[in-house]
Amino acid sequence: MRRLALMTAGVITLGGLAGLATASPAQAASGTFTNSAPIAIADVATVTRSVTVSPFGGSITDVDVVLTNLSHTFAADLDVYLRAPGDGNQAVKLMSDACGGGPVNGTFTFDDEAAAGLPGAGCASGSFRPTNVAEGDNTPAGLTVAASLSAFDGRNPVGSWTLYVVDDAGGDVGTINGGFSVRITTESSVIDVPVTGNAAPYPYQLDVSGQAGSITDLDVRLNGVSHTWPTDLDVLLVGPTGASTLLVSDTCGTGDVNDVDWRFDDSAPAMPTAGPCPTGTYRPTNNDNAEAFTPPAPAGPYGAALSVFNGSAPNGTWRLFVTDDSNPDGGFVTSVDLVVKTDAPGNTTITSKPKKVTTKRKATIGFTADKAEVTFQCKVDAKAWKACSSPLKVKKLAPGKHKVKIRSVGTSGQVETTPTVVKWKVRR
Repeated sequence: MRRLALMTAGVITLGGLAGLATASPAQAASGTFTNSAPIAIADVATVTRSVTVSPFGGSITDVDVVLTNLSHTFAADLDVYLRAPGDGNQAVKLMSDACGGGPVNGTFTFDDEAAAGLPGAGCASGSFRPTNVAEGDNTPAGLTVAASLSAFDGRNPVGSWTLYVVDDAGGDVGTINGGFSVRITTESSVIDVPVTGNAAPYPYQLDVSGQAGSITDLDVRLNGVSHTWPTDLDVLLVGPTGASTLLVSDTCGTGDVNDVDWRFDDSAPAMPTAGPCPTGTYRPTNNDNAEAFTPPAPAGPYGAALSVFNGSAPNGTWRLFVTDDSNPDGGFVTSVDLVVKTDAPGNTTITSKPKKVTTKRKATIGFTADKAEVTFQCKVDAKAWKACSSPLKVKKLAPGKHKVKIRSVGTSGQVETTPTVVKWKVRR
């Protein structure tokens, strides 16, 4: 269970707040995805094979590719490309016209950090940078080709990765007898969305405790959202009391979203059905009233606005259920925030005050609170509590000791339990 700090003044945040629980940091991921089926390389033809990466979160930071037991009777005939999931058909040319006019046999790893590219003749097993010996190849239709695997950096790894194996001259054939593997390293994420089905974890949990007052307003932030077909994405927020709101369902169209931040606020416009949905603020948007989530998510019907949580305490376990309702695309979320306002009073802090001993018969006291929504009450010496604001100015003070108490008042009238006190002495 993840624990996120909550401030009654505003944002639930992932760190840096002394005395409040914080979430465990998300970890970067690394994995190898393999299609080991043999690939027959036909003469003067293009063969494709795919492997699905799912679920796997975070933006790509590194990709390596392994061709296992490659064999061909005329190596220079070979052109090999790898295409990533998502819009743009981004591909990298792993090898082209390398290794010369003789046969080639071995297992080849393609890695931008390798010491060298493939030689022009006489290749043996090893690790090499992507290598294109000669230009003028007939690139498979639709691919956007780069020379380095770093072209995949920053992309969403989830979905189908496709290997294109091209034999571009007659008379020779071959195989990749052990198939191919894609090794991927990514940045951190907290929710990994598969190509279909429930995200990991399901649910994502946020545990809040020790917070006073009842909710008067709640917003939700999904940060670093990436998905190659966002209309597949369904997101349900369930509060500690069981109240729920469907944040996203069947919105934003079919174009990639990549590292966008979505804030959900009842007063914002709806998400566009056909997209695009860039970084911005939207109200909860559901275009499929028949949407259902599998247990342990509650059964519908689900709420349509974040106001369903108003009046409840923020303490307890908040659950975020994320699912992908159709193949073959997926994505991830890098962090989640709740932005909460409550009716509890804030904590008052003195910003200016008189000297402990003074001859002045007047004083000015400045103060603030850690909530913007509160008002204040002040008690000067033995007088009654009265509404006040900063700075408080008191005049015609008699010689002797003086004391001013200041407390904040929440939006529903609750007062700060322990007032802040300022004491000083007026000398004759």
